[in-house]
Amino acid sequence: MTEQTAAASSLKSWALVGPGAVGLYYGGLLAADGHPVHVLARSDAAALKAQGILISRVHPKTGQLIDETAVRPASIAQTASRIGPVDTVIIAAKATVNERLIDSVKELVRPQHTTILTLQNGMGNAEFYASHFPQNPVLSGLCFVCVNRVAPGVVENYHPGRVEVGSLGDRWPEPAQAAVRIFEAAGVKTQYAPSLDAALWRKLCWNVPFNGLSIAGGAITCDQILADRGLKARARALMEEVRAAAAEAGHRIDDHFLEGQFEVTEKMGAYQPSSLIDFLGQRPVEVDTIWGEPLRRGQALGLAMPELSKLYAEIQAAVAAR
Repeated sequence: MTEQTAAASSLKSWALVGPGAVGLYYGGLLAADGHPVHVLARSDAAALKAQGILISRVHPKTGQLIDETAVRPASIAQTASRIGPVDTVIIAAKATVNERLIDSVKELVRPQHTTILTLQNGMGNAEFYASHFPQNPVLSGLCFVCVNRVAPGVVENYHPGRVEVGSLGDRWPEPAQAAVRIFEAAGVKTQYAPSLDAALWRKLCWNVPFNGLSIAGGAITCDQILADRGLKARARALMEEVRAAAAEAGHRIDDHFLEGQFEVTEKMGAYQPSSLIDFLGQRPVEVDTIWGEPLRRGQALGLAMPELSKLYAEIQAAVAAR
C-alpha cells in the first residue's frame, strides 16, 4: 500500500480547529453523517457542550428559517491534548492565527499519517502548514458558501454553494479525492481540484473584490456593491486582474466563470462577507492572505495589478484606522 493510498483510506477520526462559521457548518455536517468529529474550542466550549452544533438554513433575501439541524460532536475539548492524534485535522480558523495554532495542531497530528485539511481564505495557508508538518499530506478545501456564525455553536447558511478540494503542489490526489467522497456523502456539493493553484485563483475572483469592497466601500453588504455602478465596475476590474495573474501562472479562467460570480452574488442578498464581519467586530482581518499574497504573486509574475494594489492599501488603511 502506498503512502497516499494509506492516507486516503484512513480519514476516519476528525479534529476541528476553529469552530467559526465554516468550521461549524462543515464539521457539523460531517458529524451529522456519523463521523467522529472532535472540536477544539475555548470561549465557545460551554455552549457547544450544552447544545452541540446548530445549523440553520435561512432564505438569503427574506431571512425566513427553512430548517434546522442539531448535532452532537464526538467531543468538545479546550486543549488539543484532550483529543490527541486523529486521522484528519480540519483547520477552519482565520489565517491570522495560524502561528498561534501550531502547538495545538502538533498534539493532533501523527507524523506520516494525519491528513491536514485547511478550510481557509486566501493563499499561503497550505504552504504554512506544510512547512511545520513536512511528513503529512496537506489539503486545501475552497468553500464557495454563504455562512455566518451568529452565536456560539450556531451557524446560519444562506447559500449551500460547493467545496473544491485539492492538495498542496497536487502531491496527494488520493487523500484529496477521499475527502471529496466523504464531504459528498455528508450532503456537501464537492469536487476534486486536480490543480489546487488554479482553484485558489478562481476562489480569489470572488474573495478579492467582494470581501475587499465591502470594507473599502464603507462597511457595506454584497447587494450594495452590486447596486453601485462604480463599485460593481471596480469588482469586475479586480476580477480581471486576478484572472490575468492566474493566466500568467498557467491557469485559464473564462468569461462565463467571472459572470457567474456576479450571478451567485445577486442571490446572496444583503450578505456580509466574512472579512466585513471581522472588520466590524474589531477582529483581525485576513489582509495578507486574501489581498497581500495574491498581489505579491501577481507582481512576481510581471503584472502591475494597480486595482489590487489600490484595494490592498485601502483595506490596510481602514483596518489601521478602526
